[in-house]
Amino acid sequence: MGSASFLTRARRLLRIRNQLIRECLAELLSTFVLITITLAGAAQKITSEETKGDLLTAYLAGALAVMVGIYIAGGISGAHMNPAFTIAMCLTEQFPWWKFPIFMLVETLASFLSAGVVYILYYDAIWHYSNGTLTVSGPRETASIFATYPADYVSITNGFVDQVGAT
Repeated sequence: MGSASFLTRARRLLRIRNQLIRECLAELLSTFVLITITLAGAAQKITSEETKGDLLTAYLAGALAVMVGIYIAGGISGAHMNPAFTIAMCLTEQFPWWKFPIFMLVETLASFLSAGVVYILYYDAIWHYSNGTLTVSGPRETASIFATYPADYVSITNGFVDQVGAT
């Protein structure tokens, strides 16, 4: 009986009543999980030279990450998990503009935190795979774990249209 009342009191004390803070924390956690799982899938594929993961498993990791992110924050913040989605929601008047900079900041912070976590988790694998030289291009590049880069033949105009239009 004593532990039940302790749990009730603890829940009451720890409950976050401010809706904006609840939404921000949900968005932070869902974006963090999304990016961590997705980057870890890419890191596993690249650093193992596709012996412990391949294109399919990396894509499955991304799909799983989206699903988990939606389950985490869908009912609280809407699980935007991406500033592009948040701005689309604002443009379609389904989300208030005043929240856009807040959500963008939270989503960006979560992305950088998760990239740092993946770098720490895969630190040894990244340095072993790259032979101690971190590069953006070349046969032993590791930058594609954390970002995407256009092919050499893609013009700035095509890159802009791709990123803005497709997003």
